[in-house]
Amino acid sequence: MCLFKLIRVLNRAWALLVLGLALAGYTALAGSPANQTGTVNLGLNQFLQLVLHRNEELQAQMIETEVSHRKEKSTHGAFEPLLEASVQHVINQRTNDVQQQAALLGEPSFSEQNNLYDSGVESLLPTGAKIRLGYSLSDFYNNASASPLAVTTSNFTRQFVTFVGFTFSQPLLKDGGFTPTLAELRLAAMDSEIAFQQYRHQLMLTLSRAESAYWNLYFAQQQLKFFDQSVAVAGEVLDDTREKLLAGQGSELDVMESQSELALRQTKRNEALQSYYDAVGSMQSLAGGALFPWYTGANQPTLNATDSPPETNSAVSFFDAAEGALSLNPDYLIQLQKMKQEEVRVGVAKNQVLPQLDFKGAYGYNGLGFSPGSSWELAAQQQYPSWSVGLELILPMGGNIKARNLLHAQELGLQEAYMNLKNVQQEIGNHLATAMHKVSGWQQSTLSCQTVVHYNETLLKTELERLKAGSVDGHKVLEVEEDLLDSRQELANAQVQYACSCLELQIASGTLLKEHNMDVTRNQLKIQTDNFLAGVQKSNSTF
Repeated sequence: MCLFKLIRVLNRAWALLVLGLALAGYTALAGSPANQTGTVNLGLNQFLQLVLHRNEELQAQMIETEVSHRKEKSTHGAFEPLLEASVQHVINQRTNDVQQQAALLGEPSFSEQNNLYDSGVESLLPTGAKIRLGYSLSDFYNNASASPLAVTTSNFTRQFVTFVGFTFSQPLLKDGGFTPTLAELRLAAMDSEIAFQQYRHQLMLTLSRAESAYWNLYFAQQQLKFFDQSVAVAGEVLDDTREKLLAGQGSELDVMESQSELALRQTKRNEALQSYYDAVGSMQSLAGGALFPWYTGANQPTLNATDSPPETNSAVSFFDAAEGALSLNPDYLIQLQKMKQEEVRVGVAKNQVLPQLDFKGAYGYNGLGFSPGSSWELAAQQQYPSWSVGLELILPMGGNIKARNLLHAQELGLQEAYMNLKNVQQEIGNHLATAMHKVSGWQQSTLSCQTVVHYNETLLKTELERLKAGSVDGHKVLEVEEDLLDSRQELANAQVQYACSCLELQIASGTLLKEHNMDVTRNQLKIQTDNFLAGVQKSNSTF
Protein backbone atom coordinates (compact mmCIF):
# COMPACT_ATOMS: atom_id res chain seq x y z
CA MET A 1 0.00 0.00 0.00
CA CYS A 2 2.87 2.36 0.77
CA LEU A 3 4.27 1.70 -2.69
CA PHE A 4 0.97 2.60 -4.38
CA LYS A 5 0.69 5.79 -2.31
CA LEU A 6 4.23 6.77 -3.31
CA ILE A 7 3.45 6.16 -7.01
CA ARG A 8 0.26 8.24 -6.73
CA VAL A 9 2.19 11.09 -5.10
CA LEU A 10 4.88 11.02 -7.79
CA ASN A 11 2.26 11.08 -10.57
CA ARG A 12 0.57 14.11 -9.06
CA ALA A 13 3.89 15.86 -8.66
CA TRP A 14 4.78 15.16 -12.30
CA ALA A 15 1.42 16.47 -13.48
CA LEU A 16 1.85 19.69 -11.49
CA LEU A 17 5.36 20.12 -12.89
CA VAL A 18 4.10 19.78 -16.48
CA LEU A 19 1.26 22.22 -15.74
CA GLY A 20 3.67 24.72 -14.29
CA LEU A 21 5.97 24.51 -17.32
CA ALA A 22 3.05 24.91 -19.71
CA LEU A 23 1.77 27.98 -17.88
CA ALA A 24 5.23 29.49 -17.81
CA GLY A 25 5.57 28.96 -21.58
CA TYR A 26 2.15 30.49 -22.23
CA THR A 27 3.05 33.52 -20.16
CA ALA A 28 6.29 33.98 -22.08
CA LEU A 29 4.48 33.74 -25.43
CA ALA A 30 1.57 35.98 -24.49
CA GLY A 31 3.84 38.58 -22.99
CA SER A 32 3.23 40.71 -19.97
CA PRO A 33 2.67 44.44 -20.20
CA ALA A 34 5.59 44.90 -17.88
CA ASN A 35 7.91 43.14 -20.31
CA GLN A 36 7.07 44.99 -23.51
CA THR A 37 8.81 47.96 -25.05
CA GLY A 38 8.42 50.95 -22.74
CA THR A 39 5.44 52.31 -20.85
CA VAL A 40 3.17 55.12 -21.96
CA ASN A 41 1.11 56.92 -19.35
CA LEU A 42 -2.35 57.90 -20.47
CA GLY A 43 -4.65 60.16 -18.47
CA LEU A 44 -8.42 60.12 -18.74
CA ASN A 45 -8.70 63.59 -20.28
CA GLN A 46 -5.96 62.80 -22.76
CA PHE A 47 -7.79 59.67 -23.90
CA LEU A 48 -11.11 61.49 -24.15
CA GLN A 49 -9.49 64.11 -26.38
CA LEU A 50 -8.19 61.33 -28.63
CA VAL A 51 -11.69 59.92 -28.90
CA LEU A 52 -13.18 63.36 -29.51
CA HIS A 53 -10.91 64.02 -32.48
CA ARG A 54 -10.66 60.54 -33.99
CA ASN A 55 -13.94 58.70 -33.38
CA GLU A 56 -15.61 58.08 -36.74
CA GLU A 57 -19.16 57.86 -35.36
CA LEU A 58 -18.78 61.37 -33.97
CA GLN A 59 -17.37 62.59 -37.27
CA ALA A 60 -20.29 61.09 -39.19
CA GLN A 61 -22.79 62.68 -36.81
CA MET A 62 -20.95 65.98 -37.16
CA ILE A 63 -21.35 65.84 -40.93
CA GLU A 64 -25.03 64.92 -40.59
CA THR A 65 -25.53 67.98 -38.39
CA GLU A 66 -23.91 70.16 -41.04
CA VAL A 67 -26.17 68.61 -43.71
CA SER A 68 -29.23 69.53 -41.67
CA HIS A 69 -27.87 73.04 -41.17
CA ARG A 70 -27.40 73.46 -44.91
CA LYS A 71 -30.94 72.28 -45.55
CA GLU A 72 -32.20 74.86 -43.08
CA LYS A 73 -30.34 77.62 -44.91
CA SER A 74 -31.75 76.43 -48.22
CA THR A 75 -35.32 77.08 -47.06
CA HIS A 76 -34.59 80.82 -46.88
CA GLY A 77 -34.40 80.73 -50.67
CA ALA A 78 -38.20 80.69 -50.74
CA PHE A 79 -38.13 84.49 -50.40
CA GLU A 80 -35.34 85.00 -52.90
CA PRO A 81 -36.49 87.26 -55.78
CA LEU A 82 -36.66 85.45 -59.11
CA LEU A 83 -35.78 87.09 -62.42
CA GLU A 84 -37.93 85.83 -65.27
CA ALA A 85 -37.41 86.44 -68.98
CA SER A 86 -39.03 84.97 -72.06
CA VAL A 87 -38.95 85.48 -75.82
CA GLN A 88 -41.58 84.14 -78.21
CA HIS A 89 -41.81 84.31 -81.99
CA VAL A 90 -45.35 83.83 -83.35
CA ILE A 91 -46.36 83.26 -87.00
CA ASN A 92 -50.08 83.12 -87.70
CA GLN A 93 -52.04 83.04 -90.97
CA ARG A 94 -55.80 82.63 -91.41
CA THR A 95 -58.70 83.53 -93.67
CA ASN A 96 -61.06 86.18 -92.45
CA ASP A 97 -64.78 85.75 -92.09
CA VAL A 98 -67.17 88.52 -93.06
CA GLN A 99 -66.93 90.30 -89.75
CA GLN A 100 -63.14 90.10 -89.75
CA GLN A 101 -62.97 91.36 -93.34
CA ALA A 102 -65.10 94.34 -92.38
CA ALA A 103 -62.77 95.12 -89.51
CA LEU A 104 -59.72 94.78 -91.77
CA LEU A 105 -61.19 96.91 -94.60
CA GLY A 106 -61.89 93.97 -96.89
CA GLU A 107 -58.73 91.97 -96.42
CA PRO A 108 -59.62 88.33 -97.26
CA SER A 109 -56.86 86.93 -95.02
CA PHE A 110 -54.84 87.86 -91.99
CA SER A 111 -51.12 87.28 -91.60
CA GLU A 112 -48.89 88.20 -88.70
CA GLN A 113 -45.34 87.66 -87.50
CA ASN A 114 -44.97 88.80 -83.91
CA ASN A 115 -42.11 88.85 -81.43
CA LEU A 116 -43.13 88.85 -77.77
CA TYR A 117 -40.66 89.84 -75.04
CA ASP A 118 -41.45 89.55 -71.36
CA SER A 119 -39.35 89.98 -68.21
CA GLY A 120 -39.96 90.60 -64.54
CA VAL A 121 -38.90 90.09 -60.94
CA GLU A 122 -41.17 87.96 -58.77
CA SER A 123 -40.94 87.36 -55.03
CA LEU A 124 -42.84 85.68 -52.23
CA LEU A 125 -43.65 87.70 -49.10
CA PRO A 126 -43.85 86.23 -45.56
CA THR A 127 -47.60 86.86 -45.59
CA GLY A 128 -47.99 84.43 -48.49
CA ALA A 129 -48.44 87.20 -51.06
CA LYS A 130 -46.77 87.05 -54.46
CA ILE A 131 -45.68 90.27 -56.09
CA ARG A 132 -44.28 90.70 -59.58
CA LEU A 133 -42.75 93.77 -61.20
CA GLY A 134 -42.69 93.23 -64.95
CA TYR A 135 -42.01 94.73 -68.35
CA SER A 136 -43.40 93.36 -71.62
CA LEU A 137 -42.77 94.45 -75.21
CA SER A 138 -44.85 93.13 -78.11
CA ASP A 139 -43.57 93.56 -81.66
CA PHE A 140 -46.67 93.24 -83.86
CA TYR A 141 -46.07 92.90 -87.63
CA ASN A 142 -49.24 92.14 -89.64
CA ASN A 143 -51.31 93.10 -92.64
CA ALA A 144 -53.98 94.87 -90.65
CA SER A 145 -55.22 98.11 -92.17
CA ALA A 146 -52.70 100.79 -91.42
CA SER A 147 -53.56 104.22 -90.20
CA PRO A 148 -52.51 107.17 -92.29
CA LEU A 149 -49.58 107.66 -89.95
CA ALA A 150 -48.35 104.04 -90.09
CA VAL A 151 -45.23 103.03 -91.97
CA THR A 152 -46.32 100.29 -94.40
CA THR A 153 -44.26 97.83 -96.33
CA SER A 154 -46.16 95.59 -98.80
CA ASN A 155 -49.38 96.31 -96.92
CA PHE A 156 -47.80 95.13 -93.62
CA THR A 157 -47.72 97.35 -90.53
CA ARG A 158 -45.32 97.18 -87.57
CA GLN A 159 -46.19 98.50 -84.09
CA PHE A 160 -44.68 98.09 -80.65
CA VAL A 161 -46.83 97.74 -77.52
CA THR A 162 -45.29 98.22 -74.05
CA PHE A 163 -46.64 97.44 -70.60
CA VAL A 164 -44.83 98.26 -67.33
CA GLY A 165 -46.38 97.50 -63.98
CA PHE A 166 -46.81 95.06 -61.15
CA THR A 167 -49.23 92.31 -60.13
CA PHE A 168 -50.11 91.36 -56.57
CA SER A 169 -51.84 88.27 -55.20
CA GLN A 170 -52.57 87.82 -51.48
CA PRO A 171 -54.32 84.72 -50.07
CA LEU A 172 -56.82 85.85 -47.45
CA LEU A 173 -57.82 82.49 -45.96
CA LYS A 174 -56.10 79.32 -47.17
CA ASP A 175 -52.32 79.72 -47.63
CA GLY A 176 -52.55 83.22 -46.16
CA GLY A 177 -50.59 84.57 -43.21
CA PHE A 178 -47.27 83.68 -41.56
CA THR A 179 -48.24 80.19 -40.35
CA PRO A 180 -48.37 78.35 -43.70
CA THR A 181 -45.76 80.53 -45.38
CA LEU A 182 -43.07 80.20 -42.71
CA ALA A 183 -43.88 76.57 -41.81
CA GLU A 184 -41.12 75.11 -43.99
CA LEU A 185 -38.53 77.44 -42.49
CA ARG A 186 -39.62 76.67 -38.92
CA LEU A 187 -39.65 72.91 -39.54
CA ALA A 188 -36.20 73.04 -41.12
CA ALA A 189 -34.85 75.07 -38.19
CA MET A 190 -36.24 72.49 -35.77
CA ASP A 191 -34.72 69.66 -37.84
CA SER A 192 -31.39 71.43 -37.58
CA GLU A 193 -31.79 71.75 -33.80
CA ILE A 194 -32.72 68.06 -33.58
CA ALA A 195 -29.58 67.14 -35.54
CA PHE A 196 -27.48 69.26 -33.18
CA GLN A 197 -29.00 67.56 -30.12
CA GLN A 198 -28.43 64.17 -31.76
CA TYR A 199 -24.77 65.11 -32.06
CA ARG A 200 -24.70 66.00 -28.37
CA HIS A 201 -26.43 62.69 -27.62
CA GLN A 202 -23.84 60.77 -29.65
CA LEU A 203 -21.04 62.76 -28.04
CA MET A 204 -22.31 61.91 -24.57
CA LEU A 205 -22.64 58.21 -25.37
CA THR A 206 -19.21 58.05 -26.98
CA LEU A 207 -17.51 59.84 -24.10
CA SER A 208 -19.30 57.67 -21.52
CA ARG A 209 -18.24 54.51 -23.37
CA ALA A 210 -14.71 55.86 -23.62
CA GLU A 211 -14.53 56.63 -19.90
CA SER A 212 -16.00 53.22 -19.06
CA ALA A 213 -13.36 51.59 -21.26
CA TYR A 214 -10.67 53.60 -19.47
CA TRP A 215 -11.91 52.38 -16.08
CA ASN A 216 -11.96 48.82 -17.43
CA LEU A 217 -8.30 49.28 -18.29
CA TYR A 218 -7.70 50.57 -14.77
CA PHE A 219 -9.46 47.51 -13.32
CA ALA A 220 -7.41 45.15 -15.52
CA GLN A 221 -4.22 46.91 -14.38
CA GLN A 222 -5.22 46.54 -10.76
CA GLN A 223 -5.99 42.87 -11.29
CA LEU A 224 -2.55 42.31 -12.81
CA LYS A 225 -0.98 44.14 -9.89
CA PHE A 226 -2.94 42.07 -7.35
CA PHE A 227 -2.13 38.79 -9.08
CA ASP A 228 1.56 39.72 -9.30
CA GLN A 229 1.55 40.24 -5.55
CA SER A 230 -0.42 37.03 -5.07
CA VAL A 231 2.00 35.03 -7.21
CA ALA A 232 4.89 36.49 -5.20
CA VAL A 233 3.29 35.42 -1.91
CA ALA A 234 2.52 31.96 -3.29
CA GLY A 235 6.15 31.72 -4.40
CA GLU A 236 7.36 32.59 -0.89
CA VAL A 237 5.09 29.93 0.59
CA LEU A 238 6.36 27.36 -1.92
CA ASP A 239 9.97 28.17 -1.05
CA ASP A 240 9.20 27.88 2.65
CA THR A 241 7.43 24.55 2.12
CA ARG A 242 10.39 23.16 0.19
CA GLU A 243 12.80 24.26 2.91
CA LYS A 244 10.66 22.52 5.51
CA LEU A 245 10.58 19.37 3.34
CA LEU A 246 14.37 19.36 3.13
CA ALA A 247 14.58 19.91 6.87
CA GLY A 248 12.23 16.98 7.48
CA GLN A 249 9.48 19.20 8.92
CA GLY A 250 7.05 18.97 5.97
CA SER A 251 5.60 16.51 3.50
CA GLU A 252 5.58 16.19 -0.26
CA LEU A 253 1.84 16.86 -0.27
CA ASP A 254 2.45 20.27 1.28
CA VAL A 255 4.85 21.10 -1.55
CA MET A 256 2.37 19.89 -4.16
CA GLU A 257 -0.38 21.96 -2.60
CA SER A 258 1.81 25.06 -2.70
CA GLN A 259 2.70 24.35 -6.32
CA SER A 260 -0.97 23.96 -7.17
CA GLU A 261 -1.85 27.27 -5.53
CA LEU A 262 0.97 28.99 -7.40
CA ALA A 263 -0.14 27.51 -10.73
CA LEU A 264 -3.73 28.55 -10.05
CA ARG A 265 -2.69 32.14 -9.41
CA GLN A 266 -0.55 32.20 -12.55
CA THR A 267 -3.55 31.00 -14.56
CA LYS A 268 -5.74 33.71 -13.13
CA ARG A 269 -3.05 36.26 -13.84
CA ASN A 270 -3.01 35.24 -17.50
CA GLU A 271 -6.79 35.65 -17.58
CA ALA A 272 -6.36 39.15 -16.15
CA LEU A 273 -3.74 39.79 -18.83
CA GLN A 274 -6.27 38.92 -21.52
CA SER A 275 -8.74 41.30 -19.88
CA TYR A 276 -6.05 43.98 -20.13
CA TYR A 277 -5.67 43.41 -23.87
CA ASP A 278 -9.45 43.40 -24.32
CA ALA A 279 -9.64 46.76 -22.54
CA VAL A 280 -6.90 48.18 -24.76
CA GLY A 281 -8.72 46.88 -27.84
CA SER A 282 -11.96 48.57 -26.78
CA MET A 283 -10.12 51.84 -26.27
CA GLN A 284 -8.53 51.57 -29.71
CA SER A 285 -11.94 50.99 -31.31
CA LEU A 286 -13.33 54.11 -29.65
CA ALA A 287 -10.26 56.12 -30.65
CA GLY A 288 -10.63 55.12 -34.29
CA GLY A 289 -7.45 53.05 -34.50
CA ALA A 290 -4.20 52.41 -32.68
CA LEU A 291 -3.63 54.68 -29.72
CA PHE A 292 0.03 54.96 -30.68
CA PRO A 293 0.28 54.52 -34.48
CA TRP A 294 3.99 55.25 -34.46
CA TYR A 295 4.52 51.89 -32.71
CA THR A 296 4.02 48.79 -34.84
CA GLY A 297 3.80 45.09 -34.25
CA ALA A 298 5.50 43.74 -31.15
CA ASN A 299 6.84 47.19 -30.32
CA GLN A 300 3.50 48.30 -28.86
CA PRO A 301 4.21 49.91 -25.47
CA THR A 302 2.53 49.18 -22.19
CA LEU A 303 -0.49 51.41 -21.65
CA ASN A 304 -0.71 52.72 -18.11
CA ALA A 305 -3.89 54.40 -16.90
CA THR A 306 -2.64 57.10 -14.56
CA ASP A 307 -6.02 58.30 -13.26
CA SER A 308 -8.04 56.54 -10.59
CA PRO A 309 -11.83 56.47 -10.26
CA PRO A 310 -13.24 59.24 -8.07
CA GLU A 311 -14.00 58.19 -4.52
CA THR A 312 -16.61 60.86 -3.83
CA ASN A 313 -18.97 63.01 -5.83
CA SER A 314 -20.82 66.21 -5.06
CA ALA A 315 -24.29 65.47 -3.76
CA VAL A 316 -27.11 66.34 -6.17
CA SER A 317 -30.77 66.36 -5.23
CA PHE A 318 -33.26 64.57 -7.43
CA PHE A 319 -35.27 67.72 -8.16
CA ASP A 320 -32.18 69.74 -9.12
CA ALA A 321 -31.02 66.97 -11.44
CA ALA A 322 -34.50 66.61 -12.98
CA GLU A 323 -34.77 70.37 -13.52
CA GLY A 324 -31.33 70.48 -15.12
CA ALA A 325 -32.24 67.59 -17.42
CA LEU A 326 -35.02 69.69 -18.97
CA SER A 327 -32.43 72.09 -20.34
CA LEU A 328 -29.44 69.77 -20.93
CA ASN A 329 -30.65 66.24 -21.66
CA PRO A 330 -30.56 65.82 -25.47
CA ASP A 331 -33.23 63.09 -25.48
CA TYR A 332 -35.73 65.45 -23.87
CA LEU A 333 -34.72 68.38 -26.07
CA ILE A 334 -35.08 66.26 -29.21
CA GLN A 335 -38.57 65.13 -28.26
CA LEU A 336 -39.51 68.70 -27.33
CA GLN A 337 -38.53 69.89 -30.80
CA LYS A 338 -40.53 67.06 -32.37
CA MET A 339 -43.60 68.14 -30.44
CA LYS A 340 -43.11 71.73 -31.61
CA GLN A 341 -42.89 70.46 -35.17
CA GLU A 342 -46.23 68.73 -34.77
CA GLU A 343 -47.71 71.97 -33.45
CA VAL A 344 -46.53 73.75 -36.60
CA ARG A 345 -48.04 71.02 -38.79
CA VAL A 346 -51.36 71.27 -36.95
CA GLY A 347 -51.38 75.03 -37.55
CA VAL A 348 -50.77 74.50 -41.26
CA ALA A 349 -53.45 71.78 -41.41
CA LYS A 350 -55.99 74.12 -39.80
CA ASN A 351 -55.17 76.75 -42.39
CA GLN A 352 -55.64 74.28 -45.25
CA VAL A 353 -59.22 73.53 -44.11
CA LEU A 354 -60.24 77.11 -44.91
CA PRO A 355 -61.64 77.98 -48.35
CA GLN A 356 -59.28 79.58 -50.79
CA LEU A 357 -60.01 83.29 -51.16
CA ASP A 358 -57.35 85.36 -52.91
CA PHE A 359 -57.17 89.09 -53.42
CA LYS A 360 -55.62 89.98 -56.76
CA GLY A 361 -54.61 93.31 -58.14
CA ALA A 362 -52.54 94.78 -60.94
CA TYR A 363 -51.40 98.26 -61.89
CA GLY A 364 -49.27 99.56 -64.74
CA TYR A 365 -48.92 101.82 -67.77
CA ASN A 366 -49.32 101.15 -71.48
CA GLY A 367 -47.30 102.46 -74.36
CA LEU A 368 -47.63 102.29 -78.17
CA GLY A 369 -45.28 103.34 -80.93
CA PHE A 370 -43.60 102.44 -84.18
CA SER A 371 -40.34 101.70 -82.37
CA PRO A 372 -39.45 100.22 -78.95
CA GLY A 373 -38.15 103.60 -77.82
CA SER A 374 -41.26 105.56 -78.70
CA SER A 375 -43.46 102.91 -77.11
CA TRP A 376 -41.42 103.07 -73.89
CA GLU A 377 -41.53 106.88 -73.81
CA LEU A 378 -45.32 106.86 -74.02
CA ALA A 379 -45.55 104.37 -71.15
CA ALA A 380 -43.10 106.42 -69.12
CA GLN A 381 -45.34 109.48 -69.49
CA GLN A 382 -47.97 107.56 -67.46
CA GLN A 383 -50.81 108.83 -69.60
CA TYR A 384 -52.49 105.46 -70.14
CA PRO A 385 -52.73 103.61 -66.84
CA SER A 386 -54.17 100.12 -66.47
CA TRP A 387 -55.32 98.59 -63.19
CA SER A 388 -57.53 95.84 -61.86
CA VAL A 389 -58.62 94.46 -58.47
CA GLY A 390 -60.66 91.41 -57.64
CA LEU A 391 -61.31 88.38 -55.50
CA GLU A 392 -61.03 84.72 -56.44
CA LEU A 393 -62.85 82.03 -54.44
CA ILE A 394 -62.25 78.29 -54.66
CA LEU A 395 -64.48 76.16 -52.45
CA PRO A 396 -64.49 72.32 -52.32
CA MET A 397 -67.98 71.02 -52.87
CA GLY A 398 -67.60 67.96 -50.61
CA GLY A 399 -66.60 69.81 -47.45
CA ASN A 400 -62.83 69.63 -48.09
CA ILE A 401 -62.49 65.91 -47.35
CA LYS A 402 -58.71 65.77 -47.83
CA ALA A 403 -57.87 68.77 -45.65
CA ARG A 404 -60.17 67.72 -42.79
CA ASN A 405 -58.75 64.21 -42.62
CA LEU A 406 -55.19 65.56 -42.75
CA LEU A 407 -56.06 67.93 -39.90
CA HIS A 408 -57.35 65.03 -37.82
CA ALA A 409 -54.20 63.04 -38.59
CA GLN A 410 -51.97 65.95 -37.55
CA GLU A 411 -53.89 66.42 -34.31
CA LEU A 412 -53.34 62.74 -33.52
CA GLY A 413 -49.67 63.19 -34.37
CA LEU A 414 -49.46 66.09 -31.92
CA GLN A 415 -51.08 63.99 -29.22
CA GLU A 416 -48.60 61.19 -29.92
CA ALA A 417 -45.67 63.62 -29.70
CA TYR A 418 -46.96 64.94 -26.37
CA MET A 419 -47.25 61.41 -24.98
CA ASN A 420 -43.72 60.62 -26.19
CA LEU A 421 -42.46 63.75 -24.45
CA LYS A 422 -44.12 62.72 -21.18
CA ASN A 423 -42.66 59.24 -21.59
CA VAL A 424 -39.16 60.67 -22.03
CA GLN A 425 -39.65 62.77 -18.90
CA GLN A 426 -40.68 59.68 -16.97
CA GLU A 427 -37.74 57.68 -18.30
CA ILE A 428 -35.33 60.45 -17.32
CA GLY A 429 -36.82 60.50 -13.82
CA ASN A 430 -36.49 56.72 -13.51
CA HIS A 431 -32.91 56.78 -14.78
CA LEU A 432 -32.04 59.58 -12.37
CA ALA A 433 -33.49 57.71 -9.41
CA THR A 434 -31.78 54.46 -10.40
CA ALA A 435 -28.44 56.16 -11.02
CA MET A 436 -28.60 57.96 -7.67
CA HIS A 437 -29.28 54.68 -5.86
CA LYS A 438 -26.35 53.11 -7.72
CA VAL A 439 -24.03 55.97 -6.83
CA SER A 440 -24.99 55.77 -3.16
CA GLY A 441 -24.79 51.98 -3.07
CA TRP A 442 -21.40 51.66 -4.76
CA GLN A 443 -20.00 54.48 -2.62
CA GLN A 444 -20.97 52.55 0.50
CA SER A 445 -19.56 49.36 -1.02
CA THR A 446 -16.26 51.11 -1.69
CA LEU A 447 -15.98 52.21 1.95
CA SER A 448 -16.82 48.70 3.16
CA CYS A 449 -14.30 47.09 0.81
CA GLN A 450 -11.59 49.48 1.98
CA THR A 451 -12.17 48.29 5.54
CA VAL A 452 -11.97 44.65 4.49
CA VAL A 453 -8.81 45.21 2.44
CA HIS A 454 -7.12 46.98 5.32
CA TYR A 455 -7.96 44.14 7.67
CA ASN A 456 -6.74 41.44 5.25
CA GLU A 457 -3.51 43.32 4.52
CA THR A 458 -2.77 43.54 8.24
CA LEU A 459 -3.67 39.88 8.74
CA LEU A 460 -1.50 38.72 5.83
CA LYS A 461 1.45 40.70 7.13
CA THR A 462 1.04 39.01 10.51
CA GLU A 463 0.70 35.53 8.99
CA LEU A 464 3.81 36.00 6.84
CA GLU A 465 5.81 36.93 9.95
CA ARG A 466 4.42 33.84 11.73
CA LEU A 467 5.32 31.73 8.66
CA LYS A 468 8.92 32.89 8.88
CA ALA A 469 8.90 32.12 12.59
CA GLY A 470 7.56 28.64 11.86
CA SER A 471 4.44 29.05 13.99
CA VAL A 472 1.98 28.66 11.07
CA ASP A 473 1.92 26.54 7.92
CA GLY A 474 1.75 27.80 4.32
CA HIS A 475 -1.84 26.67 3.85
CA LYS A 476 -3.08 29.22 6.37
CA VAL A 477 -1.04 31.98 4.72
CA LEU A 478 -2.46 31.14 1.29
CA GLU A 479 -6.01 31.23 2.66
CA VAL A 480 -5.45 34.70 4.10
CA GLU A 481 -3.75 35.85 0.89
CA GLU A 482 -6.66 34.56 -1.17
CA ASP A 483 -9.09 36.54 0.99
CA LEU A 484 -6.94 39.62 0.48
CA LEU A 485 -6.86 39.04 -3.28
CA ASP A 486 -10.65 38.75 -3.45
CA SER A 487 -11.18 41.82 -1.29
CA ARG A 488 -8.77 43.87 -3.41
CA GLN A 489 -10.57 42.89 -6.60
CA GLU A 490 -13.91 43.68 -4.98
CA LEU A 491 -12.60 47.10 -3.97
CA ALA A 492 -11.31 47.86 -7.46
CA ASN A 493 -14.58 46.65 -8.98
CA ALA A 494 -16.59 48.80 -6.53
CA GLN A 495 -14.50 51.85 -7.47
CA VAL A 496 -15.02 51.23 -11.19
CA GLN A 497 -18.75 50.60 -10.73
CA TYR A 498 -19.04 53.78 -8.70
CA ALA A 499 -17.39 55.75 -11.52
CA CYS A 500 -19.70 54.13 -14.10
CA SER A 501 -22.78 54.88 -11.99
CA CYS A 502 -21.67 58.51 -11.83
CA LEU A 503 -21.53 58.45 -15.63
CA GLU A 504 -25.08 57.11 -15.76
CA LEU A 505 -26.21 59.91 -13.48
CA GLN A 506 -24.49 62.52 -15.64
CA ILE A 507 -26.06 61.09 -18.81
CA ALA A 508 -29.55 61.07 -17.29
CA SER A 509 -29.19 64.64 -16.04
CA GLY A 510 -27.50 65.76 -19.27
CA THR A 511 -24.50 67.19 -17.40
CA LEU A 512 -21.82 64.80 -18.70
CA LEU A 513 -20.48 67.22 -21.31
CA LYS A 514 -20.57 70.07 -18.83
CA GLU A 515 -18.72 68.02 -16.20
CA HIS A 516 -15.98 67.21 -18.73
CA ASN A 517 -15.86 70.77 -20.16
CA MET A 518 -16.69 69.35 -23.60
CA ASP A 519 -20.12 70.86 -24.26
CA VAL A 520 -20.31 72.81 -27.51
CA THR A 521 -22.51 75.50 -28.96
CA ARG A 522 -23.80 75.39 -32.50
CA ASN A 523 -21.25 78.00 -33.59
CA GLN A 524 -18.39 76.03 -32.06
CA LEU A 525 -19.59 72.86 -33.74
CA LYS A 526 -19.80 74.73 -37.07
CA ILE A 527 -16.16 75.80 -36.71
CA GLN A 528 -15.10 72.24 -35.82
CA THR A 529 -16.99 70.85 -38.80
CA ASP A 530 -15.45 73.37 -41.22
CA ASN A 531 -11.96 72.57 -39.94
CA PHE A 532 -12.61 68.83 -40.20
CA LEU A 533 -13.98 69.06 -43.75
CA ALA A 534 -11.07 71.28 -44.79
CA GLY A 535 -8.66 68.65 -43.45
CA VAL A 536 -10.51 65.87 -45.31
CA GLN A 537 -10.43 67.80 -48.59
CA LYS A 538 -6.73 68.53 -48.13
CA SER A 539 -5.91 64.89 -47.48
CA ASN A 540 -8.00 63.77 -50.48
CA SER A 541 -6.24 66.24 -52.77
CA THR A 542 -2.86 65.09 -51.46
CA PHE A 543 -3.82 61.46 -52.03
